[in-house]
Amino acid sequence: MPDHLVPAPKLVWQNDYYTVLIDAQLGIVWNVRSSKPFASLDELDTMMGAVVSYMEGLDRPRYSLLLDIRAGPGRNDPEFEAAISRLRRRWFHGFRRIGILVQTVVGAMQAQRYARQDGIRRMITSDEAALLRYLTQP
Repeated sequence: MPDHLVPAPKLVWQNDYYTVLIDAQLGIVWNVRSSKPFASLDELDTMMGAVVSYMEGLDRPRYSLLLDIRAGPGRNDPEFEAAISRLRRRWFHGFRRIGILVQTVVGAMQAQRYARQDGIRRMITSDEAALLRYLTQP
């Protein structure tokens, strides 16, 4: 990766489940999912809601969003699906570009299904360098 694309994000917000970093030079907001599973749907609503609330304070058109879910535990039960669908549009709305960094084919398939449901374009890949190139395009 060229030196000018080596990310230098700064930590701006964190809980046990998500870390938010901003790379002002690249114009990327990173959301990194931890490996800690949600203990309950109430906890999921609270903790994901906190990330979404923080993100609403950003100047979204200025940034691309990189959601790194590689460490996140896989889950697709109907209750989980319903809970995150309530938050996804608020989470992703308004960014220049959106990229999802996945670890597995199953994770990519789930993210692609969400993209179709949301109607919000995003790149989904396990190739971090390709994702950074996409997110930093003018």
